[in-house]
Amino acid sequence: MDNKIVQVALNGLENILKQGEQEAKQHVSGVNPYAEKIEECFGLDKIEFLQSHENHDIYLKAAFIIEQYFGTVEDDVKVTPQVNPESQEYLFGTQENVPMQGFQF
Repeated sequence: MDNKIVQVALNGLENILKQGEQEAKQHVSGVNPYAEKIEECFGLDKIEFLQSHENHDIYLKAAFIIEQYFGTVEDDVKVTPQVNPESQEYLFGTQENVPMQGFQF
């Protein structure tokens, strides 16, 4: 494909997703309806594939669209392990239920 065509298509897609963000702010769900449609028809896979494109501008635009409109959901505090700030190690819950002498099977 011609690089210019891909860039124009990505710019158009970005404009559609921008409009979807505005619509999402007005609705209770807060979900971009156009981003959902793109994911449903495997469009996100195509955009991700463009991140390996030889043209650097296309790579940057694809990466921006993915990060801006399909970015990861914030980490859930309940499942994200805590980190000890001093040792930079994960803190796992105390093992109060484990007997001191261990388990006997």
